[in-house]
Amino acid sequence: TEFLCWAPTTTKRMVTPKFPPSSQSPPQPFALLLVKILLILLILLLLPQFVESRAKGQKKRRLEKHFYNVIRACEIDKDHCGHLVLEESMACVTRCVSQSCHDEIYAENPLEDGEVDDHRNRLFERCAKREIRLAAQKAKKA
Repeated sequence: TEFLCWAPTTTKRMVTPKFPPSSQSPPQPFALLLVKILLILLILLLLPQFVESRAKGQKKRRLEKHFYNVIRACEIDKDHCGHLVLEESMACVTRCVSQSCHDEIYAENPLEDGEVDDHRNRLFERCAKREIRLAAQKAKKA
């Protein structure tokens, strides 16, 4: 048996192309330093906004967690709504979470057992979270 091996017969050298001299001179060290300083100033000016928005996000998550913990407690508590079927206990749970918000949102047209009303649910959630936030602020001041 015969093995064939392929090998290039000629080698070519790579040549870098020569460009005509440009009319622009290389950037001056002073200009580069000025650009760097401006970038650093821009970053320092924007940094507090990033930190503040992150803190707001953490407060929002804490409020969400507290709100849903209150809902779960109402759903589980046998004295409140725990004895009801979960899917049919929404009116009881909203009453347990915040009686005033429940009266404000659902007084004119009460929820029927098993009814889901996303729009009024969002309104109730907003109202109840506002109450939780105000209660936390009062507790913080006291």
